[in-house]
Amino acid sequence: MSSDASGTGAPFQRATSVFLYGTRSPLLDWVAWAFAASAPGEYYWTDVRARDEAVDPDGPIARHAVPEARLRVRDPQDLAPDHAGANAAITAGIRPDESHPQLEQLSDFLRLPEPTRSLIASRRPGSPPYVVVISNGHLLLPLYSRPAVRSTLQTLTAHGLAILDVFPAVPTENRFLFDNVWRLEPSPLDHWQRARLDVEKAAPFGPLTVGRDQKLEGLPHVGASLARALGRLAGSSTA
Repeated sequence: MSSDASGTGAPFQRATSVFLYGTRSPLLDWVAWAFAASAPGEYYWTDVRARDEAVDPDGPIARHAVPEARLRVRDPQDLAPDHAGANAAITAGIRPDESHPQLEQLSDFLRLPEPTRSLIASRRPGSPPYVVVISNGHLLLPLYSRPAVRSTLQTLTAHGLAILDVFPAVPTENRFLFDNVWRLEPSPLDHWQRARLDVEKAAPFGPLTVGRDQKLEGLPHVGASLARALGRLAGSSTA
């Protein structure tokens, strides 16, 4: 999480990457939502699933916490690297004076899925990072090799995106390619205040430190967002 050194700033002030994992539960998605909704810039939510697949009725999507204009439902194959398109574009547009690093950067960008390239193009230069939440990130695991994960994350953050990958499954070592790695301890939704983030890896410019258990309710901005959203959810459930 990007923030000032005091830990009181809003998250994602800088482009970075976060791998958030834990047992599948609505709380995992709510935590991702709270981080994204507390960011200074715009956020977008990519829900990886079949379009006819039902969502968790207690999660932020079903509860309409994510505005429809910011929600994208994508089949995993829609988000696969576009190797063929990138190779064809580079072959057609290559110039003799272009250096190898220039071609490599261009190739990495063109391999991004088309919706991601369009999102990057829509961001105003100098504006805060766009936060992109990817829920059900485990469904993309077969599509990206370790080198592809590394180059994709580097390309996304270089173009001003902050990536929050929500992984409701047992993770692989690829998670340490992300700038930040957080594990959410299991907790019922109505006891979210007791839930903790176990910080396995942290970017040097963020307030969370490795080896520290961070209670959700104590996180600046994020705890307040969760209290408001989950308080309304509890109220609607008892009405």
